[in-house]
Amino acid sequence: MKAYAINFNLDTFTIEADIYQIKYSNFDEQYEKLLELLNAEGLDVVDFNNDIAMLVDDRGFEKQNNPVFEVITEDNIVCQLAGKIIFVRNIYNKESTDFGSITSEDVIYLKNNLRIVLKGLLEKPL
Repeated sequence: MKAYAINFNLDTFTIEADIYQIKYSNFDEQYEKLLELLNAEGLDVVDFNNDIAMLVDDRGFEKQNNPVFEVITEDNIVCQLAGKIIFVRNIYNKESTDFGSITSEDVIYLKNNLRIVLKGLLEKPL
């Protein structure tokens, strides 16, 4: 599965975007690999639109020096998100929504349309 990530590099003080290839054999392993990528124990899911979800550390606001981003979704919902943001595809089925590979077209769309601003760094965790 491919995932697109946005993070803030504390060494260079720049916003960085990367594409990760995540290999897994089952959904539990996929979840663990996403947690590892986020350096998290749990994750929150925020829909950017019907097709693309944003994954973040569920305790991102509790970690010192985490970047705080303001993201405006396609529905014009303003979100404050702390830490690395991973973009994946929503895969809908009868009983759940799973995470799937982001496409090249999705990445180009996000690069051209993502409304994101770095609001600052968490000096003291909340």
